[in-house]
Amino acid sequence: MQKSCDYISTLLILCVIVLIIPQSSLAQANNQDSQKVKVMVLGTFHFHHAPDYFDILSPTNQQQLDSVINSITEFEPTKITLEASYKDSAKFDSLYQQYRAGKHQLTRNERQQLGFRLADQFDHETVYPVDYILRWPYQEVMSWAEENQPSFLEFYDQWQKKGDVYEEELYKNATLTEHLQWLNSNSYRDRLKKLRMKRLELGAGSNFVGAKPISSSYERNLKIFANIIKYAEPGDRIIAIFGASHGYFLREFVQMHPDTKLVETLDYL
Repeated sequence: MQKSCDYISTLLILCVIVLIIPQSSLAQANNQDSQKVKVMVLGTFHFHHAPDYFDILSPTNQQQLDSVINSITEFEPTKITLEASYKDSAKFDSLYQQYRAGKHQLTRNERQQLGFRLADQFDHETVYPVDYILRWPYQEVMSWAEENQPSFLEFYDQWQKKGDVYEEELYKNATLTEHLQWLNSNSYRDRLKKLRMKRLELGAGSNFVGAKPISSSYERNLKIFANIIKYAEPGDRIIAIFGASHGYFLREFVQMHPDTKLVETLDYL
């Protein structure tokens, strides 16, 4: 009888241990996840380079921008990083402080229209320029293709024309939210990936000229991401506002880093 009771007691203890261990592991995992830096990569077009018929300062577009900002604020960012050289941090901090004091009128640039306004809405003390400027060998690649592989130029011309038509349609008929949704979509990233991979074929086996642009892009965006990490603290919620072409790379690096977690931009647009 005693042995039977001991056996039952042992089983009960084991059951309790089995129940406790998963809960403890889950709590630990949840705590680790809460300490990860959440990063939203907000890809955009450059407002100040938009066609003449799209002016971000027009009353209609300002209303649409308000709608975008209101949606993004649900993310509750703790830091705003910008596509501006990290060497210009003091300059942008000064402009931001002037804006907060009512002494600076925002320019058309998305760094100010989106970045400054978002940071001010959450009473951030500063903004964080994190860009790293690097030479991008566009003309070198196109000149080589013209002389050695003109078929790529034909592909590129068709790729560009199709994109231009769609972009014009967005500028003229889509809301700002819809435009940004496209620039942050898998479809947009796949379109860029197709061009990058076709360009990669140029000079294969010889000078590998087609690999130079993507190599440059990787290096630049790796250094941008390194700058973002430099400012990140456990539990931060960071928005990186960059031209949409940076999205593929920055998203990849966020997903690769053990201390960061990618937040889907489309969940907030």
